[in-house]
Amino acid sequence: MSVIQGQMAGETALSTLGWLPASTRQVESFKEWKDFVRDNFPWLEFRNRASGQFDAEIYSQQVGCFGLSMIRTSAGEVKRTRHLAEMTDSGSIKIMWQLSGGLMVEQDDRSCSLSPGQATVCDSARPYRIQMSDQSKFAVLMLPHDYCAGWEHISESICATTLYKGASMRSVLGTLMALTAADRDKGEEDIGAVLDAIQLMVTKLLYRSAEQTGLQAYNDPRLNKARDHIIRNLSDSSFGPDDLASAMCMSRRSLYMLFEEIDTTPVKLIRELRLETAVRALLDSREKNRKITDIAFDSGFGEYATFTRLFKTRYGKTPREFREDSSK
Repeated sequence: MSVIQGQMAGETALSTLGWLPASTRQVESFKEWKDFVRDNFPWLEFRNRASGQFDAEIYSQQVGCFGLSMIRTSAGEVKRTRHLAEMTDSGSIKIMWQLSGGLMVEQDDRSCSLSPGQATVCDSARPYRIQMSDQSKFAVLMLPHDYCAGWEHISESICATTLYKGASMRSVLGTLMALTAADRDKGEEDIGAVLDAIQLMVTKLLYRSAEQTGLQAYNDPRLNKARDHIIRNLSDSSFGPDDLASAMCMSRRSLYMLFEEIDTTPVKLIRELRLETAVRALLDSREKNRKITDIAFDSGFGEYATFTRLFKTRYGKTPREFREDSSK
């Protein structure tokens, strides 16, 4: 039984301490790689981008509810399309650490390129694409969604971004490697304690990374839900408090009372999130030739003059000045 098959079949309670033997496999052709991908990573498309003979090496281990793989591969690509994502019953949190070579991950209209020592995350329940450079070596940690409390509130903000490079990131990978090398005959109580510690470190890493993108996690889950609904509807310039209240199954008065907990109003949060979306686009070098008017409209501003006025009030510069200064 492979690590991923075990992980997908074992998305059960976190207290399950099944420990499958580690396995290492040498792959010497692209056909063999395709067979391996089909057996272990279902619902993916893949391409061979190797200039010569394709080869790979895969180490896999499952401990408890998570699966850890170490992969070295020739240049290639794996992709989960929207159609394939809809065919699967559930998804997983997929954290990737780059050890050598390069890796590029795309999801939710974002992409990041990893250098050795960096990490990113994606959600296998949604479409994504991963491109590996020749002789790329990386670690992959697969986890069920409920491993990180509140994952649904931060997922779309941090997938395909470079994770916070702090002690928690180094600790997670280091502890995982130590655990896979540990004596499996030791008592389950010790293993359970380590798994609990890893869960805390993973959650801290993901939330710290979310904060790095400007996403704030609120104590009241209703506020997280409201914020996420706003983000999903930002491009709709007509979206406002009444639409949000309806989506939340709340009266307008109750919605405004809820927002008093964070000392703001629905109108102000909607405006702030739209401005933050525009700022990220203006800072993105891949969008340097994109018209600022298009950025404004895609961020949910119905009038360019209103966008410019609000932007200058918030950041002290016009959008054009902001873009020019950031590119220097």
